[in-house]
Amino acid sequence: METIIKILKYLFELRIEIINLLLLFMIGFCICSILTSKKLRVFIGFLWSVFLSLQLISLYFVNTFIGYQFYVHFNVRDITAMLGVYNLQIIVLSFIFFTIFFLFYDSKKLIRFFIRKTLRFKKIHAAVSFKFIFIFISVLSLYFMSSKGGIIHTSAELISMLTVKEQEIHTTLNKLGITAYTFPKDLEVKKGKNIIVLSLESLERGYLEGSLSHLTPNLNALKKKWNYYPMEQNSGSGWTSGSLYTYLTGFPAHFGIHGNDIFQKAYHSNITGISHIFQKAGYKMTYISSSDAEFSGTQELLHTFQIKRVIDQSFLGEKFRDKDLFEEAKKQIRHHTSINEPYVLFLATVDTHFPNGIYDERMEKYISPKATDLQFMVASLDYMIEDFINYLEQENLLSDTVIYIFPDHLKMGSPVIFDDHSKRGLYILTNADGKSLTKTDNLYQMDLPNIILDGANISHNASFLADYISGNKSLFIKDHIQELTALNIAGIKRFHASQFTPLKISKNYEYYKKDTTRYIAHAGGKIGNYTYTNALEALNSSYQNGLRLFELDIIKTKDQKFVAAHDWDHWAEITNYKGSLPVTESEFLKHPLRGKYTPMNMERINKWFLEHPDAILVTDKINTPKEFSEQFTDKKRLMMELFSWEAVKEGIAAGIKPVVSQSVLENLGSGAVEKLKKNNIRHIAVSRTFIAGNMDVLKRLKAHNIKVYAYHLNFSPGKDEKYVTKYEMDAIYGVYADTWSFNEP
Repeated sequence: METIIKILKYLFELRIEIINLLLLFMIGFCICSILTSKKLRVFIGFLWSVFLSLQLISLYFVNTFIGYQFYVHFNVRDITAMLGVYNLQIIVLSFIFFTIFFLFYDSKKLIRFFIRKTLRFKKIHAAVSFKFIFIFISVLSLYFMSSKGGIIHTSAELISMLTVKEQEIHTTLNKLGITAYTFPKDLEVKKGKNIIVLSLESLERGYLEGSLSHLTPNLNALKKKWNYYPMEQNSGSGWTSGSLYTYLTGFPAHFGIHGNDIFQKAYHSNITGISHIFQKAGYKMTYISSSDAEFSGTQELLHTFQIKRVIDQSFLGEKFRDKDLFEEAKKQIRHHTSINEPYVLFLATVDTHFPNGIYDERMEKYISPKATDLQFMVASLDYMIEDFINYLEQENLLSDTVIYIFPDHLKMGSPVIFDDHSKRGLYILTNADGKSLTKTDNLYQMDLPNIILDGANISHNASFLADYISGNKSLFIKDHIQELTALNIAGIKRFHASQFTPLKISKNYEYYKKDTTRYIAHAGGKIGNYTYTNALEALNSSYQNGLRLFELDIIKTKDQKFVAAHDWDHWAEITNYKGSLPVTESEFLKHPLRGKYTPMNMERINKWFLEHPDAILVTDKINTPKEFSEQFTDKKRLMMELFSWEAVKEGIAAGIKPVVSQSVLENLGSGAVEKLKKNNIRHIAVSRTFIAGNMDVLKRLKAHNIKVYAYHLNFSPGKDEKYVTKYEMDAIYGVYADTWSFNEP
């Protein structure tokens, strides 16, 4: 009975929306009823049914009619990624859709039946009565739908965002009253404490209060122990990637672009994010998520904001869940602390996702049964957080590490699970000194950048949108939504589809695909179904396929020996190693990769290259060219990607061929090409996402015979080796390829 009362109360709160839907249905019904052509009635009825169904979906998920938040996720990749989570909802929606469509199709018969049965005034012609009804419904509909929160009002707001014209970034900043903005290139920073940002999927304040507080005893204990601040969700930050964008930049994620195009087509940001500050201060940044980072364009957003290391399901497998996320975070922390490296971890959970959570039966060992799977996973996440905090305490890490815990956004869908004693909203939990935090009376997600930086004692000269708002921040966003959209368009540099439409295969494609100097076997190349192995068998397979340039990731063992592995955590994952990291060289050699492939130390690397005198080694990860080159068999066949200008100069002095990394290239600034030419540097490695926004630089590099190799292939669907060779290799020289065959037609 209590649940029924909650549902009725919720429906009453949605009375305006329900009236809008009924009126929209009635207009469609009336229009279809006057159409004599069956084909036209089917066509109009189908479109109207689709529109009504989409409005219902939007109401179900975000409690509003179709607006920007719905529009962002209305794309094939996001929809297909979540299909398995919403099986019941799909069945119900299908039933509703076909019911509406049937009523529209038979509207002519139904309206005649209605008039015959209900017309009281026989003298009035039926047609006149119907016209009067139609006009009345139309006028009533326009009134209700144009009111705040109505379908027309919401659609108009969406259209106003989608039609914002691109402007110069300084113009948009001035319109927002931001007169002294610090761009990424002008940052002056000094590092503070290590940082862990823990973004919780939909675990809003309502779970910490009222009848559901029993699910979160550990978070409630932290409320008393740490600093706890209520926080509100602001417009433009009510979905996962939108929330991420806001806590990185302080701006709501309003863009005049559809779906994943927001970040999938981004390559550079002139909007300053906290990640730019972390990078400038020398932090090692890692983003770990228990979902696929490609969802909602998250991976492209991270790359745009210089967060290059992403660990997600695509990296560690589909069985990677929240429980595994926290274990992976512990591994990363152990690694960073072992080498005394400053770090920032961005952690994003997903198992408490609407509507039912993603059940993990492994947690039955720790959590008793709950009323629903979602409640079980909320309790599980609460347990995982306590376990993670206990680990940090046991390792004595909290004195030099600041943790920020907050929900990414409000729970989607109906709020009926929360009682009257549960106040909906967000919050932030942190062990940071409360005196150091920048706080206002009403915190919003846009305040997070200042809070994160201040709590970690990082000094900087950056400013954020919240610094320029003295009044109601939520109202400011609503009143300046077009200006904020224009700023995001101007600040996030993207390539437009029109630049590559229609796609034209390069005239040189037939030449490119046969040129062995253009393809570097990435991490040794793909072997079986696996990439990133750096294994002997991968080298052999790539060599047999005709490749002659071979990249190996080089890292050091505990006893300071060079070995080939992407990183220690990934090595432990693919060898099922459970001990402490890093390991010694002898221990490294004991463990087959993926259960069957041969690991490579310097002795094996040198032996292989001696046996293959036409092969060239290209290294990644290692940044000490003098030390490594002295241990490699042939300096003349050694190319090393290097990550600082000092290392590049050291490489030149050591007699190897340095490959300048993208970060070094960008730090060289406008005089980069001339400096590279002056120092006789002939090779550069950049992300594939760098290409579209830097065509002028690439043309100048090509004119000076500086060869650019692109990595990050296969990160976006369809953007593989063949795609880049066909459509993008005119701008670069070559690629880091997981696989390539020179014999294919």
